Amino acid sequence: MTAWQVHVEAPRKAVAALEALFSTLGGADEPPVVMSFEIVDDQLWGIDVVLDEPVDEAALAARVNDTLVRLGMDPAALEVTELAPVDWVAESLKHHQPVSAGRFYVYGSHHPKPALDRWSILIDAGMAFGTGQHETTAGCLRAIDMLARTGTARNPLDVGSGSGILAMAIAKAWPVKVLASDIDPEAVTVAIANARDNGVGGRMDVVTAVGLHHPVIRERGPYDLITANILAKPLIQLAGDLTRALEPGGVLVLSGFLKQQEAGVFAAYRHRGMRLLKRYLVGQWVTLVLGKR
Repeated sequence: MTAWQVHVEAPRKAVAALEALFSTLGGADEPPVVMSFEIVDDQLWGIDVVLDEPVDEAALAARVNDTLVRLGMDPAALEVTELAPVDWVAESLKHHQPVSAGRFYVYGSHHPKPALDRWSILIDAGMAFGTGQHETTAGCLRAIDMLARTGTARNPLDVGSGSGILAMAIAKAWPVKVLASDIDPEAVTVAIANARDNGVGGRMDVVTAVGLHHPVIRERGPYDLITANILAKPLIQLAGDLTRALEPGGVLVLSGFLKQQEAGVFAAYRHRGMRLLKRYLVGQWVTLVLGKR
């Protein structure tokens, strides 16, 4: 399907206003995804949105420049590019390479089979909600591998499970029942299918939940291991709930945030009695292993 990408570059202080403007485009039931990124030293930023239908370029340029002028800034050039149809599954397969993290091996069905001494996790590249490629997943898998070498998980929980990679990793590392949750019902469906395909369906329960707000999550706590690979802001917001759900001596594995966000995330948990056990840095992404006093 053909799509159209809208791109504009503007000063940092205009980003929020332009994101709000772009989010109204498209005329769909759901707002389009707007992406903002730094170009030059936190001063010049790019704002992109991809639309499923063509846009009136002149009218949109006028709205963008009205916004900039209202903020006391110079007008900016608007670029609209028609994107040719792409087979995204085929494209992702080109770049989807196996991920090796500790004893874990995350691979697609088009890859060679892993060695018998690896904890293998099969995730195909066309599958939504995570194929294991991101640095945060590698950090979390390394943390789970380390914990499996030093102790035993009895009652684990994975929050924000996505494709279910971390929950499946826990189920392969320890012969226990794993509870996983995600805010997106479609992600829950994917995780259940992945667990079945990886031979751990009988030891993984997956529920749709916002944070820890689900009766099954409350009933099965407290937990001795909780993993949460989400984002910095929700991790800070969930600090109280996650630490309360963790039993004394339990372990949290947190990821989904950059180095510059680490201090804020760690402070939210340190103030709730958590101490740092291990830190993994993969690229610019941090994974923290925290213990409850």
